[in-house]
Amino acid sequence: MSKLHLAAQFLRPGNGGIAEVARVSLKALARHVPTQGHACLERGDFDIEGAPVRAYGSRGRFLLGLERASLARSRFLYDFAGTARSASLLWPRRPYAVWAHGIEVWDEVRADRAQALARAEIVLVNSAYTQARAEPTLGRLQDVRLCRLGAYVDEAAPRPPAEGPPTVLLLGRVEPGWPKGQGVLVSLWPRVLAAVPDARLLLVGKGPGLAPLRELARQSSAAANIDVAGFAPEAEIEAVWARASVFVMPSLTEGFGLVFIEAMRRGLPVIASSADAGQEVNIDGATGYTIARDNETRLVDAIVALLRDRDLAAKFGRAGVERWKAEFSFSAFERRLVGALGDFLA
Repeated sequence: MSKLHLAAQFLRPGNGGIAEVARVSLKALARHVPTQGHACLERGDFDIEGAPVRAYGSRGRFLLGLERASLARSRFLYDFAGTARSASLLWPRRPYAVWAHGIEVWDEVRADRAQALARAEIVLVNSAYTQARAEPTLGRLQDVRLCRLGAYVDEAAPRPPAEGPPTVLLLGRVEPGWPKGQGVLVSLWPRVLAAVPDARLLLVGKGPGLAPLRELARQSSAAANIDVAGFAPEAEIEAVWARASVFVMPSLTEGFGLVFIEAMRRGLPVIASSADAGQEVNIDGATGYTIARDNETRLVDAIVALLRDRDLAAKFGRAGVERWKAEFSFSAFERRLVGALGDFLA
C-alpha cells in the first residue's frame, strides 16, 4: 500500500479554517491508511492522534521533505491550491488531491493555483455553494467531489444558558472592510440596544481590520455595550463561547463556515448570511435564521427575538446540536472524506 502524505501550511490548532480542515483530514485518513503530515510554516515535529507530522519552519525545507516523500510509492493531499503548487516541483511526480475552500477558487483565480487544481486527480470542495460559485474554474477540472466539513471531535457540548447579560458573539478573522460582518453588527447595535437595553455585542478575532473596527465601535452611541476583544488564545475560547447567547455572522466570504458548526455544537442559535455558504450549514427557521446582510431591519428583529425569547433560542439550539451530531461530527466527516477519496486511497 502506498503512503498518503498530507501537505499543509499549518496543522496545529488555532491557525484558521484551512489549517483546521487539514488537521481533521489527517486525523480521519490516518485511521484508514498510513498517513504522514507535513507542516510548512511550523517548527517542532508533533503528531495528530498518533499520525506523525514533520514541521519544517521554511518553504525550502518543506519542499525537500516532500521531495523525499515522493521518492517512495506515495500519494499526496494538499490543504489548498497554494500549497499544491509544490506538486509540479517534485520528481517523480505523484498523484494528488487538493482541497478547494472558497474565495481562493471563486471569481478570479491566480494562474499558478489554477494550474495546481488542473493537475490534481481529485479536487475536494467543502460545500455545494463553493462548487456552484467556482463553476467557471472547477467546471473545467477532471474530477471535483463534494465533501462537506466536520468537527475534530464526536462529542457535542451543549451548555446551560449563558449567565450575565444577553450577548451576541461573532468569532472570526477581522479583515479590512469586515467581510465577516463585524461592521454591520456595530452599525445596528444601537437599534438592538433600544429593544434589549442590557444586550452586549462581543467581537472576537484578530486581523488587519481590528484597529479600524475598534475605532468604529468607539464612535458608536452603543459603545459601552460593544466589546471588541481581539485575539483569544485557544485556552480561552471556551470562556468566550460560554458568554454567548446567540452566534451571528452575516458574512460574505464563507466557503463553508466551520465556526457555525462550532456554535451548533455548543447549542447556540445561529444567524448566518444568505450571501455565502452559511445558508447551507445553518437551516433557516430550524437552527436559527439566514438573512441577507443588507437587510438590517430583519437582522435587528431576529437578534432581538432570540435575545428576548429564551425558549425560542433554546429550541433552535437543540436543533443545532442534533444537526451537528448527524451531519458535522467527526464521525460524519470521516465517512464523507473516506467515501470521497475511496478510489484514490486504494
